[in-house]
Amino acid sequence: MELEERYAKLIDYLTDYIYTVRIQDGAAVETYHGPGCVAITGYTSDDYQANPDLWYSMVPRGDREKVLEQARRALAGERGEPLEHRIIHRDGTTRWIRNTIVVTKGDDGTPVAYDGLINDITQLKKASAEEAIRQQQLIQADKMASLGVLVSGIAHEINNPTNFILLNARLFSRIWTDILPVLDDYHAHNGDFSVAGMPYSSSRDKLTQSLDGILQGSDRIQNITRSLTEYAKHDGATLSEPVDINKVVAMAIAITENLISRSTEHFRVDFGAGIPLIRGNAQQLEQVIINLITNACQSLSSRSGEVRVLTYSSRETNAVGVVVKDSGGGIRESDLKYIMDPFFTTKRDRGGTGLGLSVSNNIVKSHGGSLVLTSEPNRGTKAMVSLPVLQAHSTDAAQPRP
Repeated sequence: MELEERYAKLIDYLTDYIYTVRIQDGAAVETYHGPGCVAITGYTSDDYQANPDLWYSMVPRGDREKVLEQARRALAGERGEPLEHRIIHRDGTTRWIRNTIVVTKGDDGTPVAYDGLINDITQLKKASAEEAIRQQQLIQADKMASLGVLVSGIAHEINNPTNFILLNARLFSRIWTDILPVLDDYHAHNGDFSVAGMPYSSSRDKLTQSLDGILQGSDRIQNITRSLTEYAKHDGATLSEPVDINKVVAMAIAITENLISRSTEHFRVDFGAGIPLIRGNAQQLEQVIINLITNACQSLSSRSGEVRVLTYSSRETNAVGVVVKDSGGGIRESDLKYIMDPFFTTKRDRGGTGLGLSVSNNIVKSHGGSLVLTSEPNRGTKAMVSLPVLQAHSTDAAQPRP
């Protein structure tokens, strides 16, 4: 008797509850669920007695086939491996259980009953999924670190020939400016003549525009490579450097310019005038703005959507602010309260990691500021970054406000 009690205590400790199925002629004729089933499933043993199909109706369609196969093997007296599957609790939530079946056979070897040992593994599954995500993030972080080194190297290599092109383009631009009056005078006195197979009269402005285009394109390449090189630099994590928030936003826009142009025809940026410097880490704050602009662009369903970025300062709150607004799909109210949580994302199917806003929020907090998101489904999202100014300033009234 003492041994049986010890076994019973061990079973109670190792399982959340047990159900028993009586078998007759290879078919289930009676089922009993232990008292623990209420906590796991929300249903009592009487509920299962009243509805023999209740157990299978609780199983999501994607798991039913393997659950039925486990039951079929048990009815046939075959030994099977423990099965992990989902069930829908009475309150509508989804839970994971591990179902281990032990078959009891009669003297003639035919199965007369089987017991199912049920363990609730919902939290274990959740922890396992989160660990898998963390591992994936570590892999991704390693890739990004390698990519940063690669980008910095490529940007440096691109910058060398770009400087050569830019230097020569400026030289040719000065030459063209100097000889243009001579060519105009020759044309006025001698009539039209051929330049590169084209009449001078029609090629004059085209050549000027071509040289201007080469200069502007080279300048743009140089700015992009400079931005990438700065962004890929090792972050010393110091928060004491003077930071011009307008320069931070301008750098972030330069890096995301391609995404912006692909995402919207209506991008607008308003830089506040006379915004005071703050103390912090320009590279980290740049990362925040890049994330917010990227999120805004990705929220748009077409290029007719709008993205607006503005900076301002406030004498009342002694703070500098950045606002990123979009007219995209917005965020559901049920998701908005979790949006800053690590690994929470509404873009998992598009490669979202759920780390961008979480990391951005921590960066802003480390600067003594705040990041606040407001959103309405189908009406867009507004992200507001507020950063404290160490010393009071006198400019405020003319700043654009969100």
